Amino acid sequence: MLSDSALCTKQAQRGNDSVKPCPSCGAQIEANEGYPFWCEHCDWNLAVPSKERQGNAWKRLERKMRDTYGQALFKELKGRTELVTKQGVSERVASAYSLVVIGCSVAGFLFSLYGLVAWYRSPFILISCLLILLFAWLSRPRPHPFPKMAILLNADEHPTTMKIFETMAQKMGVEKSIQFALSPYYEAYTTEYGWRRGRVVVIGYPLLFACTPGELTALLAHELAHCRNNDIRRSALVSHAQRILLNWCDLLDPIQYEDDEYHFSFIATFSRGIMRLLLWIPYRLLAVLIHLYWNQSQRAEYEADRMAAQLAGSQHLISLLQIIHMNDVVEPLIARHSLQKQSMTLGQHLHETFSKLPGKEKMRIVRILERSQQSMDTTHPATHMRIAMLLHKDAPPAYQISDWEYNRICQEMTDHLQEKMEHRILDDYRAKLA
Repeated sequence: MLSDSALCTKQAQRGNDSVKPCPSCGAQIEANEGYPFWCEHCDWNLAVPSKERQGNAWKRLERKMRDTYGQALFKELKGRTELVTKQGVSERVASAYSLVVIGCSVAGFLFSLYGLVAWYRSPFILISCLLILLFAWLSRPRPHPFPKMAILLNADEHPTTMKIFETMAQKMGVEKSIQFALSPYYEAYTTEYGWRRGRVVVIGYPLLFACTPGELTALLAHELAHCRNNDIRRSALVSHAQRILLNWCDLLDPIQYEDDEYHFSFIATFSRGIMRLLLWIPYRLLAVLIHLYWNQSQRAEYEADRMAAQLAGSQHLISLLQIIHMNDVVEPLIARHSLQKQSMTLGQHLHETFSKLPGKEKMRIVRILERSQQSMDTTHPATHMRIAMLLHKDAPPAYQISDWEYNRICQEMTDHLQEKMEHRILDDYRAKLA
């Protein structure tokens, strides 16, 4: 047995082990086991990821739009007391522009059918008509499929969960019926599927267990705000026009990725030059469409944040935005479950890990978001701007899912979907390693 003085000395030594000097500025900084060691004073070892440069023409253009105009939109909306996402002039023009693009696609389809019949003897015209026919068919309007690997929740197996979700929908003013589904990915979004365009809010199984009751309230409120504002339905026409132009960009873009191997020869250089000239037409048409609609898609996110903060509180929504970017915490945890048997379920492990998350780790995520301009998606504003907007208009919570309700939701998910979801999560992770 250790004496009291020896025990105190040993505890002090342990406390000193968790505080280490920064190799850069010499400041004493906290070291949390299992998390990156970095300095909050000089940002030593912060490891800010470089900006993405790869992707198709659409993604590259959207990232450029987000970075170029995001600050201007933030300054414009920061001084307003309310954010309104009514259909403005630019959105009306974007809708009319989309109808013209879709009309040209339909006209090209009909013209190619006529050309196949009238000029079938000309090989060049025949190949051109077949090519136009193919891409008009690929760009045809079709319903969105139900989200891959997601499972719909029902009142029979998840009575408490569905009751809480329906209560949230009523508080957010959503009058039409909304379905809820669980996904094996670390995500959350709202979408439509089928010809009847049924609306569904998809929540990732890992994200559900990573949230606190307040963060889950903010998550549901944000997604339901999109449903109330009809953001998905309003963008359907523009999305179809974007798909048409993007198909042509993918066909004509000679450099899909910047690190593609390039073979220097006269024929390769000449053919790439011709394709880039042809790419200029659909690429500029796509640029005009995104210019017309980009602000509206960004405003929709700010508006959903504002509505969610009024119900769930700004601080809960800010905390949610931080943990959504913590893939580097979730992925190692999933890796451990895929490689060796654990005493806890994946959901329990996620809940325990995030409930003990050090405050310094959230600070690290915020610093990275500020310096890297990361966002949930290229159609979303930079996350650090969304956080700044919420801090500028701080709102207290008006409603929150209780601890008992949250535990009931987790229990119902564990009882009925744990085996299916964890099997899909681990299989997906192992497939990435293969």
